[in-house]
Amino acid sequence: MKRLAAALAAALLLAGCTDDGERRTPMPVAPTGAGEASALPLPSPSLPPVVNSDGCQGLVTAAQVQKATGLPVQASAGDGAAAVAQYGQAVQSLGLNARARMCPFGNGAGDQVTVVALTFPDAAQSQKLWTTIKSLEAVGGVGEAALSDKSKTLLARRGKAIVAVYLVASAAPDANHLGQLQSVANAALAKA
Repeated sequence: MKRLAAALAAALLLAGCTDDGERRTPMPVAPTGAGEASALPLPSPSLPPVVNSDGCQGLVTAAQVQKATGLPVQASAGDGAAAVAQYGQAVQSLGLNARARMCPFGNGAGDQVTVVALTFPDAAQSQKLWTTIKSLEAVGGVGEAALSDKSKTLLARRGKAIVAVYLVASAAPDANHLGQLQSVANAALAKA
């Protein structure tokens, strides 16, 4: 039975072309009548989303994050390309365009620091995105404007860039880490 199915599949693939001498004309494998459904998926009419980044690309180093946080972190495995693509798609859904970079750091003790930078073509686009952020408290000490929960998250804006820093310090996850968050964000904003 398996041989019959394999032979049938091979025959259908081979039957997809006719011999027109020098030219080969593709022939439909499945009927294309209006009332009949095809077993093959239809090609997408749009291109797949562009991956904006292959990772950190020099935004911030593990040494800078270690110095800023006091946590012994290293660059995490993988480059976050899928997550970066999602940030790019989210920005595009708002009618904006940004280059996204993502720098994940961590260690075996469970400490994690992730830095995400969105760099827009102009400051007006970064300001437009900035006005959509509502859930964090305004803080100073970094960029032109900054918002934070003072424990795990800080968002900062300078010119045409927005940087987000997410920190989990396993020994004291809910402590006030504002100084550490600000220090990491300042380092990233310098290159965003």
